[in-house]
Amino acid sequence: MKQLSLKSRMALGVALLFLCFCSVMGFFALTYFQQKFKESIFTQQASLVSSLADDLDDELVFAQRSLAAFAPRLTPAVLRDADAAQGILDNKSTLLLIFDVLVLFSPDGRMIVESPFKPGRRGLDYSYREYFKKTVATGKPQISPPYRSTHNPGQPAIMLTHPLFDAGGNLTAILAGNITLQKDKFLTDVGRLTIGKSGYAFLCTDDRTVIMHPDKSRIMERVPASQNPLLDRAFGGFEGSGEAVTTKGVPVLSSYKRLRSVNWLLATSYPLDEAYAPLYRARTYFVSVLALGLVFMLILTWYAMRRLMSPLSRLTGHIEALTAAQGSGKPLPVESQDEIGTLSVAFNAMMASLQEKRESLQEAVRCAEEERAKSDAIIAAIGDGLSIQDRNFRVLYQNEEHRRMTGGNHVGSLCYEVYRKVDHACGDCPVALCFADGKVHKLERRNLPDRPVEYVEISASPLRDASGEIVAGIEVVRDITDRKRAELQIQTLNAELEKRVGERTEELRHSVREMETFCYTVSHDLRTPLRGIHGFSSILQQEYADRLDEGGREFLRRIAAAASRMGELIDDLLEMSRVSRDELSWEPVDLSALAGAIAAELRQSHPVREVDFVIAQGLTVSGDSSLLKAALENLMYNAWKFSSREQHALIEVGSRVEGGERIFFVRDNGVGFDMRYADKLFLPFHRLHAAEGFEGTGIGLATVQRIIQRHGGRIWAQGEPGKGATFFFVLGGP
Repeated sequence: MKQLSLKSRMALGVALLFLCFCSVMGFFALTYFQQKFKESIFTQQASLVSSLADDLDDELVFAQRSLAAFAPRLTPAVLRDADAAQGILDNKSTLLLIFDVLVLFSPDGRMIVESPFKPGRRGLDYSYREYFKKTVATGKPQISPPYRSTHNPGQPAIMLTHPLFDAGGNLTAILAGNITLQKDKFLTDVGRLTIGKSGYAFLCTDDRTVIMHPDKSRIMERVPASQNPLLDRAFGGFEGSGEAVTTKGVPVLSSYKRLRSVNWLLATSYPLDEAYAPLYRARTYFVSVLALGLVFMLILTWYAMRRLMSPLSRLTGHIEALTAAQGSGKPLPVESQDEIGTLSVAFNAMMASLQEKRESLQEAVRCAEEERAKSDAIIAAIGDGLSIQDRNFRVLYQNEEHRRMTGGNHVGSLCYEVYRKVDHACGDCPVALCFADGKVHKLERRNLPDRPVEYVEISASPLRDASGEIVAGIEVVRDITDRKRAELQIQTLNAELEKRVGERTEELRHSVREMETFCYTVSHDLRTPLRGIHGFSSILQQEYADRLDEGGREFLRRIAAAASRMGELIDDLLEMSRVSRDELSWEPVDLSALAGAIAAELRQSHPVREVDFVIAQGLTVSGDSSLLKAALENLMYNAWKFSSREQHALIEVGSRVEGGERIFFVRDNGVGFDMRYADKLFLPFHRLHAAEGFEGTGIGLATVQRIIQRHGGRIWAQGEPGKGATFFFVLGGP
């Protein structure tokens, strides 16, 4: 089978590499774009439904307050005269702009009057209505679920009530306002709202009864359960956006929000075909561009290789002729029949020259790339938008970048009308602020949704004339969308990191508790064999020492000493485990008194030593007295032990205040330590001095550190060989 030529293989390889690279990059780019696009759509829908819910809450609260404001006009005298009450209701035209019908009920549920008046309805009993029962039971205003009106027979409506009381707190009447759901009132705005081409909003009660819907026939119907899981979650308390399928089987982007004034659910449905249409188009464009790019790269590479291989073939023939004329030796093995096989003959002779040229070319390419990078950076740095506005906020000038950011050329227009689409100057306008005080002001703002830039930073400075008067404002607008998005991403990552740190901390605490339990158990279990060793060695020393030679007796002494040291080590381990497990009992503790008692015990244990104790008075703290005593005993015993070689030893216990916190210390003039090993002082079983020189198990300072940490404090040490050591500690609070 004939092999493909070099130019054909090169063209095919470059095309395949291009396809793979573009496919991978496109996949990640499309995935990222899809995620961000969906997040943006979800956020916009959630903002829309939240804004609409706030408007409905405001309207309902306004309607309730309107009833409450009107209620004082219905005095007991008016309530006793139905015609007078009728006249007052009929003349309250402002309430009738809000409500379709105004009704006044007696405490037993009978209609006193209604407006507009309908003959033959006074005295009708409405005590069976749920809104009447709740108003009487609670004594508070109520908003009813939808019901079938009797004033406008068969039409769905809701009722808002307000109870009236006399001076003694007795219920005298109930004022109510009826809103017919199929008439043009503020609730019908929900049914008229359109999102995109076919998106819509609807309103339901908490028992799934439809209050408002674009399809009027669905009002008063109940929404079936278990057909839309996201809607079921919304009735259960969920608020936000998500993808769902309607009862008609249409995939939609739905958003849900509960009203504050009444337990109703406001929802929007936006068909996914419309919501994600830009995303679908982007996929189609990408595939089309990728296919065209592949064909283009294939043709371009093949043509370029054809042009490149033509002189190369001629050069190869020339090299072959020169080699034959010079009578060269055995040629390099030819492993293929294409152009590369032919070039193998001249490879060795040309290698040095080609290598030198390749290095020169790479250096030239690197320099060219550096220069291009500098040029790109300079060009990218000059990318801010700029405009000038006069004292009336009329736009006098815009550069090209500013026109791009604000969506067009707005010279001659008022800035707030075209930039923010409002009818007055913005309250936080930096240009207005610089007009007021003549200083530079900056502001970060989110752009309008229809603008190509989402977040901008606006910097405004005054423009003065020759006399120093401010005649205009210079506004510089910078695109900070990437920075803001990065900040949001950092916040998300920080929250995730904090969560992970908490989880790892809890795992570490669990491991520490298990280790402490293990240490406690092992220490207890070691006591039994240790007592046996110690007992048997004592028996041997007492009863069989005369049968052993001096070497045997020395071994027995070593066994007894080792058992004794092991017992001390177990006691220290148990003590360290105890201070880690015991509950703290917080109480006032006099460290001065504790230090004095410990000093007396130390003097009594070695009365011949000359040791001066300097203990400051008034060292009172809050903590666990037994644990703090154990910590102070360890610190003072260390000072006593490591100052034993001093002829006149000095041990000082005191405190000082630094940085607003009280620092306690125990200081000695003993052997000290090298600060290079200070980080090992508080590690269990670590000793900075040989065991032969100073007795101990290496557990004491580790125990002290745990006690201090359990009190919410910290401990550290300073020292110098031959000049003593000082241990500092700070205690927290309960």
